[in-house]
Formats: sequence, C-alpha cells, structure tokens
Amino acid sequence: MKTSTGVASSLILRLDSRSPTPLHEQLFEGIRARILAGALAPGLRLPSSRQLATELEVARSTVLQALDALTAEGYLVAQAGSCTRVAPELPILAGDRSHEPGLPAAARASSVGPRLAASARALKASLVGAPRLGAAPRAFRPGVPALDLFPTALWARTVSRVHARASTGLLDGGDPSGNAPLREAIATHVSVSRGVRCSSAQVFITAGTQQAFDEVLRLALNRGDSVWVEDPGYPGARRAVLAAGGRPVPIPVDGDGLDVGAGLARAPRARVALVAPSHQYPLGVTLSLARRMALLQWAERTRALIIEDDYDSEFRHRGRPLTALQGLDDAGCVVYVGTFSKSMFPGLRLGFLVVPPSLVDVFSAARASAPAPASTMEQAALAVFLAEGHFARHLRRMRAAYRERGEALLEALHSDCSGVLTPSPCDTGMQVCASLAAPLSDLHVRDGAARLGVEVAALSDYSLGRRRESGLVFGFGGVRPDDMRAGTRALARAIEAARRR
Repeated sequence: MKTSTGVASSLILRLDSRSPTPLHEQLFEGIRARILAGALAPGLRLPSSRQLATELEVARSTVLQALDALTAEGYLVAQAGSCTRVAPELPILAGDRSHEPGLPAAARASSVGPRLAASARALKASLVGAPRLGAAPRAFRPGVPALDLFPTALWARTVSRVHARASTGLLDGGDPSGNAPLREAIATHVSVSRGVRCSSAQVFITAGTQQAFDEVLRLALNRGDSVWVEDPGYPGARRAVLAAGGRPVPIPVDGDGLDVGAGLARAPRARVALVAPSHQYPLGVTLSLARRMALLQWAERTRALIIEDDYDSEFRHRGRPLTALQGLDDAGCVVYVGTFSKSMFPGLRLGFLVVPPSLVDVFSAARASAPAPASTMEQAALAVFLAEGHFARHLRRMRAAYRERGEALLEALHSDCSGVLTPSPCDTGMQVCASLAAPLSDLHVRDGAARLGVEVAALSDYSLGRRRESGLVFGFGGVRPDDMRAGTRALARAIEAARRR
C-alpha cells in the first residue's frame, strides 16, 4: 500500500498498488469524491502534477491522466501555463457527505434519492415470499412445470424450421398485436379447449401474464381506483394493480372461490376484479357457478372489467377442463388472460389476451406505437407448434403426468406429515395447498425447510391482511414421483424443528 504524505495527504488521497483498479482511476475517483463531498472548495488550487506524483510515488503520466479526465468532465479547470483549480461554479451541496471516500456504497445510496409515487412504496412493501434456492427447480417450488417431460428436440426442430424460412415480415419485427397465424391458432385452441368465444382479432400476444395484467390495468384504471384482488391470491396481480396506480382491495376466498358478496360490501364501485375462477392460486378452489353469475352481473351493472387469469386450468387431471368465465360473458366485461409459460416452459415468456369486441380498437391503438410484445421468431414457431397439433398432444401428456405427480405428493405427505398437514383435494394444475396444524407458523416451517434445501411457500405470503389459517403451498409439477419422499422427509424434519421453537 502506498500512502500519501505532505500536500497529497491534505487531500486525503490513497492509492493501492495491489488493487485491480488502475492507479489513474483510483486517483480520479479520489479527487472527484472529495470535490463532490465539498472537501475541495470551488476555485481551490491543486498541487502540481509533479508534486502529486512525487508524494504518491507514481509516474507523472498517471497523475496527468487522472487530471485530464477530471478536467474533461468539468470537475477541474486548467489554465495554460498556470495552475489547475477546482471548477469555480461546480454546484456543491453544503454538508453533503454522500461521495466522501471510504463511505460504504449502501450509505451513499441510502434513503436519499428521487421521490417516487406512493404506489411505488407500496409496491416495494409487497415484495415478500419464499426464499428462492438457486436457479434450478427443486421440490417443491410452486409454478414450475414438468420441464423434464417437455419435447425439447421437437421444439428445437420447429424453431429451426421457422428460422430457416423466415420472411422479411418476421425479420422486420412483425405486428405489434402479435403474429397473425399465432393469434388465429390461439383463438381456435381456446375456443375448443376452454369454451372461449372469440375471433383472432380479439387476441393480443403478450410477453407473459404479468405484461397482460399491466396492459389491461393501465388502460382500465384511473389513479386510486379500487380493484378486487383475491385474498389469499397471486402476488403478481397485487403488484400489477399497485404499479398501475390502483388500490387493491382484498376479497376473501373460500371453498366456493372469490366471495362476491364480500366484494360488494367492501368496494361496490370497484373498476376491475382480478380473479382466477377455474383454478384459484394458491388455494386451488373453483369459483362456483352461482358466484360466477353474480360476478358477471355486478360487472355488467357497474360497467366494471373482469380480468380472468386462466394460468393452468387446462391441466385438469380427470375429465374435461371447466369452461372459462369468458364463455359465460354476454355483456363483454371479461378479458381472458392465458400463458404458455406454465403449459410449455417458463423461459418462453409468451402469453395472450382475449379482449371483448368493444375493446379491440382501444387495445389496437395502444399497441400501435409499441414494439412487438415478444420475439417474432418464437411467436411464429409457437404458431406452427399449435397448428401441427404438437401442443395439444403435449397437454394430454402433461395432464396424465400431473395426475401421477399430484397423487405421489399426497401419498408422501400422508406418510411423512400425517396429522400435521391436511392437503386440499388436487384435481387440477401443478400445486396443492395444505393446512398446517396450530400453533405451527407456516413462515417458520417455510424457512426451516429452506435450510434443508426444500422450497415450499407459506400461505401467509399470499394474503393481504392477517390470515388466521396457517398453511403451505407445494408445487409438484417439476418433481418426479420417485423424488417426492426425499422432499417430504426433509419437510417433516423442518416441521419438527418448528415445533420445538
């Protein structure tokens, strides 16, 4: 370590020859930080380059390189044949120590910063949830599909074929509303499989569910408008409402789904209701027919909008998938949201909206100046994948696989956690919710399981208010049946540790 003395010491400049940062960069940062902190006053004369080089024990060229850079950026003023001074009109905040040398980065970027909207502060406060244990999926991370069963080679061949035959239209970026053949294929698919009534003109491609929520809410809400959100419910829905400047109103969910009566009591004039009627997340319940009709009647009467999140209801383990809420809508109140991230693989980042006929022009106008919502090549490849029947075959295979994996999880929980965990019925999708016996804390169990390498989500993480029931949410889609027991045995150890707290 070379430490300065004399004049350089008065500037509190220190250079470390062992640092990977070049010496001239260290000197540049040191002087700049002292200027910004107000320690070097405007107009102050600096020592000569020779003097600084001698005291810092560095080459004069090193000093000149740093001083030239500071002069170029306006921190110093050099006069030909004269001295170098701190710029006389540099705006310095009196008492500002944020750039003082040695001050930790966290302190420099503390609470002082640009002012943000109240919705941004609320958005930050909503970022809670289970710890994510690395990038690779593991038992029992919710929301992960059976990636081990995806036909990767078939998808790769489809993508390669589309790339080889790419038209100039694809290369140019495509339609902002989405690839036309893909929109046609989606309209056909959801009409047959989900009972959605639409034409391809009503379909808009998105970069996943979250973008779909954001787009609809920004067009539907004025700042401060109320939005019904399920409680407990998907945290991404709540964050989308906050980001759009809306006010999320938690509406309780029970065995029959969203309690529409509670919504009418809490926010009868809400602008939007965001619901997952066919397979609610995280409880896994289905919105009853009576409540579906009540929800549609409320929306028609108040001219509210319903966003139907249909993220994984195609994976009904037995029998045909339930008809979408959109298929019952005669008043044009429902925007249907679907995604391929769950049915294919998360890295695809492709989803879609189906909007009512009366809103097609509005969404088209909103998209007119926007870039393509996702890779046009991947959109084209997905259109081929659907049109050639590969996607429908993949869904059939996944329904059988998720039925097997769900049954294996229930059996493993019964063997290792009986009497402590009570799973809900599992007839759709890739996750199951289980209530936890009192007085165990789901947060303690969640954190204890994470320490043992097992990911489960705490039901508390999905609630806006205080929820008395303690529970865990298990994702089983990405876990092979033979691997279930290892996860539930580790979970049992975490539960036992939580009991001893």
